[in-house]
Amino acid sequence: MSRVLVTGAASGVGLALARRLTDQGVAVIGVDRAEIPVPLAQTVRLDLTDFAAVRETAATITEPLDGIANVAGVPGTAPAATVLGVNVVGTRVLTEALLPRLAEGGAVVTVASIAAHRNTLAPEALAQLCTVDSAAGLSAWLEEFPLSGSEAYNTSKAALVAWSARLAARLLPRARAVSVSPGPVCTPILADFRTSMGAESIDRAGALVGRHAEPGEVAAAAAFLLGPGASWVNGIDLPVEGGLAAARAHLTESAERTTR
Repeated sequence: MSRVLVTGAASGVGLALARRLTDQGVAVIGVDRAEIPVPLAQTVRLDLTDFAAVRETAATITEPLDGIANVAGVPGTAPAATVLGVNVVGTRVLTEALLPRLAEGGAVVTVASIAAHRNTLAPEALAQLCTVDSAAGLSAWLEEFPLSGSEAYNTSKAALVAWSARLAARLLPRARAVSVSPGPVCTPILADFRTSMGAESIDRAGALVGRHAEPGEVAAAAAFLLGPGASWVNGIDLPVEGGLAAARAHLTESAERTTR
């Protein structure tokens, strides 16, 4: 039986992924700061902003892992330090600590977001963020690059996409790393995104493609990428957004033709 660790397993995409993998016969280690409402092979209560606890928790996981699914994340309604602490630093610290347990042929799948394109910081700043591994280091980074919670969310997702690509290169040829970038998803924190990104923007995205994603649809993509069927999919970011980018491009092209 394969074994996969899933963060953010208490709700939303993480919960949908944990359920899907369990139904497929995978032994799931669910990690969340909240109680996980479904039976899994193992559950771990963990706050990803407590980096010492993250390392301690990783040390207790001694069996080989066939996959690591980084799904946990907080929206831009939270303070910037919390957003970056969970979405980037805690995620990276946990993953790096678990890499020695990752079996040959395994995969790291990290949930980013199409909001990554809203990031305004240079690649060098993102690379610097992806070296932060302590609360003091995060505070120092934020002093150099002060961000609001909403800006930190966009930056966090851009950092995850960049880090995942670099991780893929590092893991070759033993294992894979891929990021997944959803558009708006009907999860408990969708209301937070309406607040931090603007209700009009979220509603407009839903109108363009007909609806928002269901958690299981994003989980299905992540489950595929974790499995052997995706053995030659590596180092990419997979948009899972129902054709939103294509619809926006078509609207732009249509508007340009109209004004000619």
